[in-house]
Amino acid sequence: MRFRFTLITSLLVFVSISASAETSLYEITKDDEKIYLGGTIHVLRNSDYPLPPEFEHAYENAKILVLETDMKQASSPEFGRQMAQAFMYSDGKNLAQDLHPKLWQELQTFADQRQFPLGQMSMFKAMFVSLALSMAEMQSKGFGVGQGVDTFFYQKAILSGKATQELETTGEVLAQLTSLADMDANLVIKSTLRDIHKMDQVLAKSLEYWRVGELDKLDKEMAADMRKETPQIYQQLLVSRNQAWLPKIEKMLATPEVELVLVGSLHLSSKDGLLAQLKQRGYKIKPYQITE
Repeated sequence: MRFRFTLITSLLVFVSISASAETSLYEITKDDEKIYLGGTIHVLRNSDYPLPPEFEHAYENAKILVLETDMKQASSPEFGRQMAQAFMYSDGKNLAQDLHPKLWQELQTFADQRQFPLGQMSMFKAMFVSLALSMAEMQSKGFGVGQGVDTFFYQKAILSGKATQELETTGEVLAQLTSLADMDANLVIKSTLRDIHKMDQVLAKSLEYWRVGELDKLDKEMAADMRKETPQIYQQLLVSRNQAWLPKIEKMLATPEVELVLVGSLHLSSKDGLLAQLKQRGYKIKPYQITE
């Protein structure tokens, strides 16, 4: 389930002023109003900094920073407790009872190899365990939750006093995630183990495509299998959220302030993505370039 791999890193190469290189950052305009819309990576390594200069330049030129949700609330212990509670089995049931014996054994073997505390996690449903497994694997490769593009600019905005806004509340985020709590456990765990074994390859390609703004290739690498194998996840976490965000983004385009809107990269790609939807509504879209 490749939505977990919307974590594409950014290996910075020198880009001079007025360079024509494209990134996953775009300028959206209509009449005299504009916003900047960027595809982000939610988890990065220290070695992935500094970020592409276009992002920094757009941030400095924007009046308001707009993120998917409130970063402070999303990282709070209370939100963590609410999410854990939503994914916890009731009536004494556990994950082992939801999985075929052979798959449970495969998961146990993998967890033992990675020193993952499966025994403590078995009280949670498959989707929660899937997320925990994926994050543990990425952390072992040096990726950190607090090191992503969104967090970087949020912290920068807090320190500088730049105004921030959100596209959705943490309650809406929780509702989106927990709507997937009762998905087929065997499908979730089987695809998770498969994708973790392919993580290095997927990340390497995705990073390259994200860096140069190759959204079609990025979509093929990360979202094509999701659309085919787990359409419920694709619809819930990408399509439905995009549709909910579009009216809010259009309202921003009607204000005199320039907003920098940062969302996960897969929210921009494909015919369901924000770029295609905004283009259908008559907005002009072009890659952001540093022209000074």
